[in-house]
Amino acid sequence: MGILKKLASLRPKNEEKEVTLKKVENNEPKDYTHEGYETSKSCQGREYTLKISLEAIYQKFENDCKIDLANQERLKQPYTTELKGKTTALLNKTEEKEELENEINIYEEEIDKLRHDTINVRRNPQEYGLDVDKRSTAKFWTGICLLLPLTVYILIFYISTSYSAFFRTFDPSTSLFQGIFYPKALSQAYKDGLLELGFVLFIPFVFFALGYLIHMFQSKKDIVNTLKIAALFVITFLFDSILAYLIEEKLYNLNKTFDSPDFNIPIAFQSVGFWLIIFAGFVSYIVWGLVFDFVMKEHSDRDKIQCFINDRLEEIQNKEQNILKLKGGIKIIQDEITGFDKRISELQNIIDGFVLPIRNYKLLSAQYLKGWQKYIDAELRIGVNEKNDLQLTCRKIYDNHITKLDLDTDDYQNKVYTKTL
Repeated sequence: MGILKKLASLRPKNEEKEVTLKKVENNEPKDYTHEGYETSKSCQGREYTLKISLEAIYQKFENDCKIDLANQERLKQPYTTELKGKTTALLNKTEEKEELENEINIYEEEIDKLRHDTINVRRNPQEYGLDVDKRSTAKFWTGICLLLPLTVYILIFYISTSYSAFFRTFDPSTSLFQGIFYPKALSQAYKDGLLELGFVLFIPFVFFALGYLIHMFQSKKDIVNTLKIAALFVITFLFDSILAYLIEEKLYNLNKTFDSPDFNIPIAFQSVGFWLIIFAGFVSYIVWGLVFDFVMKEHSDRDKIQCFINDRLEEIQNKEQNILKLKGGIKIIQDEITGFDKRISELQNIIDGFVLPIRNYKLLSAQYLKGWQKYIDAELRIGVNEKNDLQLTCRKIYDNHITKLDLDTDDYQNKVYTKTL
């Protein structure tokens, strides 16, 4: 305790405060060389006393730093400035994140509306400017159900009648019905040759093509298209008339007697079978054409609705991709915000704590050691070897003191003690 009192009594209190204030004002560090010399002299340079003295000097230096508010404010100024900058950056990033979140909310609301539109357009297409019947789907499938059996009927009718009219040889037992519908038409045509098979097999598609052309001409109402449609009906009727004439002629010749006239057009016009064949084909063809036109019209309406739905689905997909991009941006911003929060917390703890200028302390403690060793070299009466050993011991004590306080670095000027420590 006597040594500590000696340290305190090296200078009067009033004088010490005055000198300290002057040095602080002038930013001049206090020189501890003389105090180290005097203390070493008082204890004959004992190394144990040096250890206690260094600890006392550090405690005093630390306390002085804590109560020197002006100096602490100066030392903390870089951290305060950084805190303001980080706080401003945090606010900017928070606002940027909120803007992106608002954009996502807007996109999600738009997606919900688009999804509602894709469902509601089938029930109320007029709300979306689509001039279609909302029952077009039901009508379309009804038309398909009628069109398929009609197509099969026309295939059977024209394959059978074309083979009977051009290639078949009737026998006396052949009836009108058997003359029109011949179950073995395809197999017999195949036996007759590929040409006959191709003719009877593909001739129904001529009528299907005529029906398709009629539908296309009806899509644009004008005089030219009307005339074209009339011409197609006439051609179809004439072809059916030829088929009916040839079949009826073969049936007529089976029952012909010697006094019967040759089959001709007036006789054909008077034959019920002739007109039956015509109407069995031509009327069914007209019905098929009307149903086909109806199905195509309903399909067009369904296409309008489906195109509307596809556009909305594509728009939904684009907006969902935009949302993914925005979420990626939000994740990046959130990581930055987390970093700012962490750094702001660290800076606030630094500002609430205190800053120790370690280079200043290392300077004065080195001065104190220098004074201590100066007395040993100059006045302590011991042998040379003993002096060298004592000097090395004192130096080792000083180095251990600096290392213990974690001040053995030159990487930074100040050491920060945060409030949480």
